[in-house]
Amino acid sequence: MRIRSGFAGSVLKEISIKRRGGLLYASGYRKLVVAAEVIYGLLGAGLSVLAIAVFDTIVAGIVLFSLVLLFMLVIGGLYQGMLWFFGREAKQSVDITDAGIVEIFSGRQHSFIPWEGVTEIELNATVVAGASLRIKSSFSEISISNLDLVITAPNSIREMNAILRQAGPMKELLTEVRARAPKSALKMNKLAIRRYTESSV
Repeated sequence: MRIRSGFAGSVLKEISIKRRGGLLYASGYRKLVVAAEVIYGLLGAGLSVLAIAVFDTIVAGIVLFSLVLLFMLVIGGLYQGMLWFFGREAKQSVDITDAGIVEIFSGRQHSFIPWEGVTEIELNATVVAGASLRIKSSFSEISISNLDLVITAPNSIREMNAILRQAGPMKELLTEVRARAPKSALKMNKLAIRRYTESSV
């Protein structure tokens, strides 16, 4: 049985988590970024015309519009860079199997931690992104973001921000991982303790 962040049932043979949450979340801001650049472009054009009228020279308008254009290019470049980063991450997945936890990149195994080699499980909750779970061994670690557990399809920004506050999937994943590595130490920050121990999974 292969479950993709659904966690159906109480006994899971294998869980496969695709790291697509960041790309889906960032892509949701595309229209907002385009709209902002259009507004900045129009504002820059208007200010350039005003500068020409005030300083009585076309050079002032060209300089001002060039600065606005440079700002727009920087914002667009940063956003495209973020999409590229998350697009690369979207090629990764994490599989939880009976043997251990496997990190896969572009269809190939990138790292593997057997359950008997897990020394620590760390859960850090944040106000913005929900939480991240880190499974650590003596030599490596594999992390799983709440973003990838709850955002699995395109949605509006408002809906995705609401989904990010869901604690259920991460609580279920934590329970599953702890059951497979019962001898490992558990470390949680204060927000995680409050958010993930207030009620049972």
